[in-house]
Amino acid sequence: MPTSHTRLTPNTRLAALLVAGLAASLVVIWAALRPAIPGDPLRPVTGLSHVFWIQIVIGFGSLAISGWVWALKPADTATRLFVLSGIATMCFTYAPAPLRESTAPVPDTVFLALVGLNGVGASLFGIAMTALFICYPGRLPYRRVLAIGSAAFFGLWTVIGLAGALQGRDEPIYNIHLLTTAEMLTICLAVAAQIAVTGRDPKARAVAIWFGLAVLFGAGGFITMTAIPGVLGIPAPLDSHYSFAFFLLIYIGVAAGLQRFRLFELGDWAYRILFYAAGAVLLVAIDAVLVSLIAIDPGPAFGVSLLATALAYLPLRDVIGRRILPRPGLKQDELFLAVVDTAFGASGRSRHHRWRSLLDRLFAPLEIAEADSAVDQPEIREEGVEMRLPSTPGHPALILRHPWRGRALFSPAHLATARQLIELMAHAEESRRSYDRGVAEERSRIARDMHDNIGAQLLGALHSSDHDRKDLMIRETLTDLRDIINNAATPGLDLDETLADLRVETAERLGAVGIELVWENDIGETPDLSTPATHALRSIIREAVSNTIRHSGATRLSVQLGREAGRARLVIADNGHGFDRKRVSAGNGLSNIESRSETLGGQMTCDSSPGGTRIEIRFPLKQPGVPA
Repeated sequence: MPTSHTRLTPNTRLAALLVAGLAASLVVIWAALRPAIPGDPLRPVTGLSHVFWIQIVIGFGSLAISGWVWALKPADTATRLFVLSGIATMCFTYAPAPLRESTAPVPDTVFLALVGLNGVGASLFGIAMTALFICYPGRLPYRRVLAIGSAAFFGLWTVIGLAGALQGRDEPIYNIHLLTTAEMLTICLAVAAQIAVTGRDPKARAVAIWFGLAVLFGAGGFITMTAIPGVLGIPAPLDSHYSFAFFLLIYIGVAAGLQRFRLFELGDWAYRILFYAAGAVLLVAIDAVLVSLIAIDPGPAFGVSLLATALAYLPLRDVIGRRILPRPGLKQDELFLAVVDTAFGASGRSRHHRWRSLLDRLFAPLEIAEADSAVDQPEIREEGVEMRLPSTPGHPALILRHPWRGRALFSPAHLATARQLIELMAHAEESRRSYDRGVAEERSRIARDMHDNIGAQLLGALHSSDHDRKDLMIRETLTDLRDIINNAATPGLDLDETLADLRVETAERLGAVGIELVWENDIGETPDLSTPATHALRSIIREAVSNTIRHSGATRLSVQLGREAGRARLVIADNGHGFDRKRVSAGNGLSNIESRSETLGGQMTCDSSPGGTRIEIRFPLKQPGVPA
């Protein structure tokens, strides 16, 4: 059977509470506007003081904030206590407002009722807040006994205090101020206990710290400015009606904690606000000591105070902040080196191990696990307990939980570090892949050159009957071998010299096996070729000659070089028996010729039939990186 609050929507619950608060506000405003003489018109609203409106805003604001949190979670004990404190705040801020503003006489019974409502509201606020902080966010030992005991104690104190205060109009309210001070101190103790017991729960600790900051400024400000002076019987530095504004700080802070709004940032905000406030207090304290005790003029004293705060407090604040607020454990240069070391690991397993070790050094999570679903960017989830990282090349998407060994939460600063880490890792991985591609291409180049050039030259030397020529070819082969390995980065080689050397070499190779060579060079004046292009052209001709010697059965081979505008045309043809490209694998020879053609920036065509094989290659004469 659903309860009443589950049948109502949050908007309905909040609206009902706000309507009740608005009705109470109208009654208070009407009471303040009553004319001094019955029958006269109401006073104008503009006649009400700004203090009156401050009380109205504080009372209604406290009800609205607490009511909003309660409307979202009506069955939660903490939110019920919170809205009860909001109602109590409205009572003790609204009750004295008509007494201050009204020009009409107030009956004794009404006066006593308003004084009693003010005292009960102030006491009920303290009772509700104390119970709230005893029960939430952590579990204090004997929390029920503590909550019931504090409520009974302060409730009895309230009854006794009001009994004396309500005996007459001139009765001092000394006991009420003392009661309020005692309640505020009890609230502070409850928050301190929550901070202590939530040390192993980062989420609860963040809420407790935020509560502590709200109470420190809200309750602490009210105690300092109003309650303690009232207890001691000295003039208050701030009118009690103004000091009610401190309660709004409490409500804003507690509402943020109960709603766990951006919980992963609450701790950072709390420490920053605390540090700024401590700096301001230190500045005022030093200035007061210099002016009061040392009798320095206010102007120089303020300057000395600023200097002392800048030189002493600000460095100390940074040191404390670094110790209290967890930060990524590596500097920028260390992070870059660690990413490079990770990306360039010897194996995939090594890189993955280094990646996890880097994350552990940065965030010290209790758990690192592979994610079941991928994300595009790093994300904080579960109110700062968990951070999800997208996959990077070679690494799956990961989940990091409970950072800093469970002592803190992930914050936006840590999220920014994770995003920077992912970007650095992506760049490093791309650099490694480019490096691996370069290594593979270089190995492939050396393998092709070894196959095409060295193989062809050694084959020619093997078939040569001239021992002197054989020695010369072997020496040239060794020279080419060194050139292949080193790939000397000369700007370019003379094409005419290259072709002349190739013609002599080809004629000797073919002559050794009884094949006639027809060499026609009509290419004319040409620019130099780059070293890779020279190797490619040599390899093409040598490989074609080798194929002719080994496979074609030809008696004649022609090599024709021509020029068409800015492109060269190379045709190599023999009169052998040919081959069927559909039935015969191209092997390393033909595929290497095609690969070398691409190195030249050209295209290859190959036609083969029983009357012979014809290979045609067209390539640009102007090579990139070689001056014309």
